[in-house]
Amino acid sequence: MRSIKDLLKTIYLTRLIWRLFLYIVFSLSLALFIRMLLCDFFRVPSNSMAPAVISGDFILVEKWTYGARILTSYKFERYQDPRVIRMFGIGNIHRGDVVVFNYPYRENNDNICMNLNMRLIKRCVGIAGDSLSIVNGCYHISELTDTVCYVSKKISPLNYRQESSYKDIFPYDTTFHWNVTDFGPLLIPAAGLSISLTSRNFILFRKLIAYETAAKVCMKDSLVYINDSLVQSYTFRENWYFMAGDHTANSHDSRYFGLIPEKYIIGKAFIILSSKETYTGRKRWERMMRMITFISGNHDIYTLHTG
Repeated sequence: MRSIKDLLKTIYLTRLIWRLFLYIVFSLSLALFIRMLLCDFFRVPSNSMAPAVISGDFILVEKWTYGARILTSYKFERYQDPRVIRMFGIGNIHRGDVVVFNYPYRENNDNICMNLNMRLIKRCVGIAGDSLSIVNGCYHISELTDTVCYVSKKISPLNYRQESSYKDIFPYDTTFHWNVTDFGPLLIPAAGLSISLTSRNFILFRKLIAYETAAKVCMKDSLVYINDSLVQSYTFRENWYFMAGDHTANSHDSRYFGLIPEKYIIGKAFIILSSKETYTGRKRWERMMRMITFISGNHDIYTLHTG
């Protein structure tokens, strides 16, 4: 009799363990599915996007608008990106969207390369096909007649270190006297857009072309070569974007590191789940469950372009 009871007890425990195992596997699979295809979570490390999001905010980043980005392989060479598949999304990237993306450099600024260990949150102020300028500290998009985006405050030259030079500002060349308050015009490439490879365009887009073609791009005697083949024009294969921080005086953004390819974009910042002060750990209850929209809080608004 005891042996039958022991057997039944063993069977019961085996079933219990098996059910627990299946529950754990299902829970982990569901969590993985959600994070891969629907949303991810991100702790904001700085105030470059204040006041929309600030240091210590814990936010949900949704992926259903642009479509989830799936990395099919994590095995890649030193200056080679992982293979990426973009799932179907319900919308496109718009000016004014607050997005999370991978930093475009891994070891140095010579080669555009996805940095999986570094994610940034910025506002998209220029989309593929735009011509963007910063004039006296205000962003402008040419050929647009309506208000298209917002910046939390005007860029003030007094907020920046005087030692900043062309070496710090994209495209890092003395040919362009660009700085954080006067920048551009810069054409933001779109897939299918063709440009002539002049000396100016070579400086602006050399790294982008090298990234898209995975080839050596150089200039000899004012002529452009891609893998030793002479080319006079180039047609872009991807959409690119200009990202900027709302708190412009404290933002390392596309003014410094240049344009971002679409495959580097992880998702759209959606809601602040919780928030706490970085140094004291005090909970900011007033920020919890706050939607991340174009404008957050009472502050000056500057339009990119009003026509």
